[in-house]
Parts: sequence; C-alpha cells; structure tokens
Amino acid sequence: MAHGWSPALLFARRHRLKVGTVAILICVVYFFYLAPIAKSSTSIQPSRGIPTPDLQTFKSHAINNTVVIVPVNTGMLHLVENLLCSLSATSFDPNSIVFWALDEGAQATLRGRGFATYRDASLWAESGNLNAHGNSPAYHRMMRQRPRFYMDFLSTGHDLLMIDADLVFWQSPLVIMPQNDTDREAVDMVYSTDAREFYTSHDAFHDEYRRGSLVPPICNGLFWMKSNNETISLWSEMLQVFEDSSWMTKIYRDRVFQDDQRGMDVLLNDGRAGLVGPLPSGITEDMMPESNREKRRLNVRLLDQTQVVNGQLFMFRENTYAESLKQLRGEGKDRIAVHMNWNTEIITKEEGARKKKIFFIDDNGRCKVET
Repeated sequence: MAHGWSPALLFARRHRLKVGTVAILICVVYFFYLAPIAKSSTSIQPSRGIPTPDLQTFKSHAINNTVVIVPVNTGMLHLVENLLCSLSATSFDPNSIVFWALDEGAQATLRGRGFATYRDASLWAESGNLNAHGNSPAYHRMMRQRPRFYMDFLSTGHDLLMIDADLVFWQSPLVIMPQNDTDREAVDMVYSTDAREFYTSHDAFHDEYRRGSLVPPICNGLFWMKSNNETISLWSEMLQVFEDSSWMTKIYRDRVFQDDQRGMDVLLNDGRAGLVGPLPSGITEDMMPESNREKRRLNVRLLDQTQVVNGQLFMFRENTYAESLKQLRGEGKDRIAVHMNWNTEIITKEEGARKKKIFFIDDNGRCKVET
C-alpha cells in the first residue's frame, strides 16, 4: 500500500503534536516555577559573619533580643527625619535604632547626629531617591541584596524588627512584636500586609497579587522576625535564586521572585508557613486554608490592615480606611503606623505625605508633630 495522506494519519499527527505541546508546558512550569523553590530548608548558605564592632552595636541596642533596623541611603534621609519626628510623639526611644546605612553619605550624616549605624561596603548601593517615580532598576537591584543582610544578621542570634524609612508611627513600633515569652515561642514572624483591598471587603486568600493560597501578600517594609534556622533558611534560599546565573533561574527570578518582598510571598506559600492569631479584621478561622501540618514549620502573624495601613489603602481607599479606623477606635484600639508605599508613579511619597498630612517636617526643617 502506498504511503500518503489519510484522515487517520493526520489525526494521529495532530494528537502527537498536542501531547508534545502539553509535555513541553509541564516542563516549562516545573523548571520555571517549581524547581527553583523545591530546595530543602536545611540547606543554608554560610553566613559571611558580622564584624565584631557591629556585633557589639547590635548587642548594646537590642531590646529583649530584638534589634530595630532602619535601612537608609542619602536620598532617603528626609524620610528618616519624618520617621524620627513621628516617633518623638510615642514612647519609643529613637536612639534604640541601628540605621543600616546603604552609602557613605547616610552613614556620615547619621553618625554625626549620634545615631548607631551599620554598613556593609561590599553591597551595591546608590545615593539617590530610587523610588521617586516608580521602582527603578537600581531600586530592584538594591532590594535583591537585602536577603544577604537579613541572613547574616539573623545568624547572630538576634531577632529583627525591620522598619522602612518611609513609615510614620502613632505608637511605639515595639507593640507589633510578641509581648511575652509564650507569644514569642508561638510566632516566627509578624508581617504588615501589601494587599490592595481591605480584607473586610475582599477575600484575603483570593488576592489578585497573591503567589499562593496559604499566606496573603506580605510587606517587607515593616516586619518582626525571630532568629532560627527556618527563618535564616528563607533568606538563604531567596539569595540562591537572586545569585544564580543560569538562564532558567533568571527568567523565573524576573517573572516571579522579582525582589525580596515578592520572593518572600513565594516561599511562604510553598507549604512551610501558615497563619496564626490574632487574625486581622476580615480573616476568620473558618476562612483559613488547609495546610500540610507535617510540612508546616513557620507561624506567620499578619498585622491588622487598619492599625498598620499600607500606602495603597491609605491613599486610594480613603473612605473604607476612615470607616475602619472609626470602628477600631470604638473597640478601644487605635492606629499604629502608615507606610508610604503607594504607587509613586501616581503621586510621590513627599507629595502624598503632605496631601495626607503625615509629613511633619516644616519648610525650616522643624518637627511639627502633635504630642
């Protein structure tokens, strides 16, 4: 019988083509999405170590083993002034802060004012305001170096309270930490959230920006983290993704991990972490997703969205925030902080802060916060 075209042969070829396409897609998903994070949390990169003088600085500034760290470069010093101004109206002592100076100018300025500083000159940095109008490539480059510091710092045995310079406080930042040994034993990390909607009106576990179903989007601008092997492992694994030079990991990094915050979202949603109470308004126990208890090793607490409000909600969900704040105060509670992490392509941090009356430094450089 002569070989030629037939409907059966054409159908068979099309079927093989479909099967082959599906197989390729499965491989792509595995290599780009699953393989890079399918690493054991017991594999921790060795810490480079913190120099002895800096270890002594951390030790002398620790509050119940927690060190308060504020990263800053020269372009962000005006935001630090505003942060310090807001803190002056609280019970918190700003001299407890260790400023992570990202460039020489910031370190010289802060040291000149008597503040404690830490600087790792081996890390790349720029002195300008890298987030003035959206996140620049230089901004993302700096964010991708943060895991190195976090890994080195947590390896000292100290816990970390991380505060971005573009925050404003109405209460001491220490109130977000576990307040006793029992609570500290039950919690590995406490995070502010990066959700673009309030949980009271949108399901926290179906967020548009989520990277998994177990933990809603977190924000690395304000968090407390306990020092243990599991938390150190998070940053170690993230650092491996950021430093891997293979083309597959590069595509995965650029499309999925992106920076330290989104990378943390990915890792916290791979099954190792789950939420613990008290839960923020809008999340109830019956909403909690099922997690593999055998795989779960990290307990995450989310801060209430009204008590610690992110910039997107504060700036673009004004009415809901006002209603939520009124309800919060009716319960005998109050706001703690606001983060100026709104979209700076729409309005800059400085313009937005003045519009919302949370920029407390006047034209003469004086602090005008109400005490």
